[in-house]
Amino acid sequence: MYGMNRVGMSRALKNPFRIALLFIAVVFLLGMSVPPSRADSISDKKEQARQVEQQLNSLQSELNRLTAELNKTESRLTTIQANIEVNEAELQTAEAEYERWQGILSERVVAMYKQGNTSALDVLLECDDFETFINSYDYMSRIGNHDAEAILATQNLMAEIRTRRAELENAKAEYQAYSSSLQSQQSSVQSKLNEQKAILAGIDADVASMLSSRYGGGGGGGWNVGPVNGLYFPVAGPHSFTNDWGAPRSGGRRHKGNDIFANYGTPCVAITSGTVVQRSGGNAGLYIFLYGDNGHLYYYMHLQGYAASGRVSGGQVVGYVGDTGNARGCPHLHFEWHPNGGGAVNPYPLLVAIDR
Repeated sequence: MYGMNRVGMSRALKNPFRIALLFIAVVFLLGMSVPPSRADSISDKKEQARQVEQQLNSLQSELNRLTAELNKTESRLTTIQANIEVNEAELQTAEAEYERWQGILSERVVAMYKQGNTSALDVLLECDDFETFINSYDYMSRIGNHDAEAILATQNLMAEIRTRRAELENAKAEYQAYSSSLQSQQSSVQSKLNEQKAILAGIDADVASMLSSRYGGGGGGGWNVGPVNGLYFPVAGPHSFTNDWGAPRSGGRRHKGNDIFANYGTPCVAITSGTVVQRSGGNAGLYIFLYGDNGHLYYYMHLQGYAASGRVSGGQVVGYVGDTGNARGCPHLHFEWHPNGGGAVNPYPLLVAIDR
């Protein structure tokens, strides 16, 4: 029987038609043994990645809008604060000058009294305050042209003081309103950043790898965006920024970088390879200098903490987003670019080119 089977098989293999049928049967059986869900699974994950990226893009658009509003509010607050400081200084000067003229006129009243003119003193005693007295028609008619300059100067100062006090009160009320708005906007930005973080933390590795580099392509790790022309984006996590270069800052300063908003503790990475020097103090809080191997100098300010010093490679973690210095309550990375180690230039075009 065994011999006949071998003969039969041999004959079958010599028949082209039967060979074709045998091949089809084998392929069919092999196809039945392969799980059909593999292709479907990949397709599902691609669709999931597309939906996730669409959701993230929508969040990013809203986040960018909120960040732009926040920067405008901060600039407006700075302008209001500067106006308040100028107004307070000028009010103080006006009040000091008013007191000087008040003293001059008071001495004039005393002199008139000593000369036997008691009517001026009578008017003074009838008035509740000096402002009423100086504006008294009776007093003005009796004091004569000799003190007209003092009277006019004092009246003008009174009007200026009233105006400046009203302006100061309005400016302080406006400042308080903008300050409250700024806190609300900061909370909104943090909320959107947290939403992005939660979405990315909830996807599996396959879906994460299918996302664009704009979102790091990596769920819980591998956040680096880049390299683009050898450069990495300085913040390795959900973030937003606008072109706030040159915006007004306290003390009459202008913003010499871009603020990149992100959650506390988000890793900051070396934009390029080079040498990191750690520093602290002043408005910058905790900060680093990165002397790039490309000859350029980069500043990272308001860090929550350091991660590396000395030699670093591009994309290596060098610190963490914080709010040290004058950034309390508003975590972000103040990033500056100093080409060839010179003065700061607007880093916005550079950041946009990397963050794509």
